[in-house]
Amino acid sequence: MSIILVIGISVFFLTKKINYPYKDIIAIYTPILLILFLFGMITFIISKKGLLTNEKGFFKAYFAFGKLIYKQEVDLSNKPVASILKLRKSQNLPSAGIVYPSGNHNFYKFYVYLLNESHTSKTELIDLKKQENAKQIVDFLTKNIDLKSELYSPNLN
Repeated sequence: MSIILVIGISVFFLTKKINYPYKDIIAIYTPILLILFLFGMITFIISKKGLLTNEKGFFKAYFAFGKLIYKQEVDLSNKPVASILKLRKSQNLPSAGIVYPSGNHNFYKFYVYLLNESHTSKTELIDLKKQENAKQIVDFLTKNIDLKSELYSPNLN
């Protein structure tokens, strides 16, 4: 979508002074494509990840403006265990300050995974910034989808 928009805007400005039969069409559709692109980008920026359950199954979902915009079915076969993995992440930030000279910011991310019985195969459900939210998701999964909550400990034997 963005490539089409860039090409459209480029053609619009490069051929503005040339007379050709499709000039009016490009003049009309370029602003429309720009508006659609901006709306799509705003929707993408403010979208939120979540989980969705209904009578058809269990889904990873993305929501924007309170509406479902995308869902992907999660395969629960051979995945009877839910677990939280805590991973330390770091982000390098450009800075020239004295207070935080390295510009390196460390934080934790909490991933909710579906695991098989031996914990050797895992499927990521969702990643979160707060541990409390990850615990709420695991509690929801154990109550409503009959999954067990276990500490991640792979059995490699």
